[in-house]
Amino acid sequence: MSEALSAPLAGRGAPAVPHPGPPMIGMAGVTKTFKRRDGGTHLALDTIDLDVAPGEFVSILGPSGCGKSTLLYIVGGFVAPSGGKVTVSGDPVTGPGPDRGPVFQEFALFPWKTVLGNVAYGLREGGLSRRDAEARAGELIERVGLKGYERFYPQALSGGMKQRVAIARTLAYGPKILLMDEPFGALDAHTRIKLQNQLLELWERDRKTVLFVTHAVDEAVFLSDRVAVMSRQPGRIKEVVAIDLPRPRHRDELLLDRRYQRHVIDLERMIEDPPDLAS
Repeated sequence: MSEALSAPLAGRGAPAVPHPGPPMIGMAGVTKTFKRRDGGTHLALDTIDLDVAPGEFVSILGPSGCGKSTLLYIVGGFVAPSGGKVTVSGDPVTGPGPDRGPVFQEFALFPWKTVLGNVAYGLREGGLSRRDAEARAGELIERVGLKGYERFYPQALSGGMKQRVAIARTLAYGPKILLMDEPFGALDAHTRIKLQNQLLELWERDRKTVLFVTHAVDEAVFLSDRVAVMSRQPGRIKEVVAIDLPRPRHRDELLLDRRYQRHVIDLERMIEDPPDLAS
């Protein structure tokens, strides 16, 4: 094995550490039960305890159907928990709010609006003049790498471009938190890697708090400060793993780093464990 494979990433700084004080996102004893058509109940989430510090990038990783997205929707205020409490900056979550910006796998763009119109929409709804909203939207479009596409309609864009428009639209109203539900899951591998790199560039610049749902182990390791690993249903947090890789991160260097490889191997083993027969 080459020396490069075992060499540390020198001169890249230290991984992020939790911020002292109250968490940006707090989850305490969160459970969610759904009613079944036969009149019974289904326990989707069981006693979730997780804090996310300001500016931290935390991924929720687990097999399909473990309740990852449900947990994200509860934090976003779109779904009410059956038990427990969720707070943002110490305040209870009672519904959606502009402090939390969702980015979903489905782009949900307005097909009758241009790229500029989609990104400016929330700003216009918030009371900004057309001129100011479009100026702000133009800055964000450039930041996500779509300068020159302002007058294009969604049907003329690739999947990756549509997702960048969706991210710019969410960033436009300045949320403190990004809630991302497998935003790159429907994209081809090459586009997914490009958008992961771009997301990290945006995060390094703004250091927003990010809660990121994924079932891809390599994606979670590449992006995150910590990874919360969930069990199969009912969804429980099996372990929270700190990703001790320095930032900024560069994929070509990480692929040769033993720490990256070890995290990927360990996390894959965690999510491949057989379901708990006692559950």
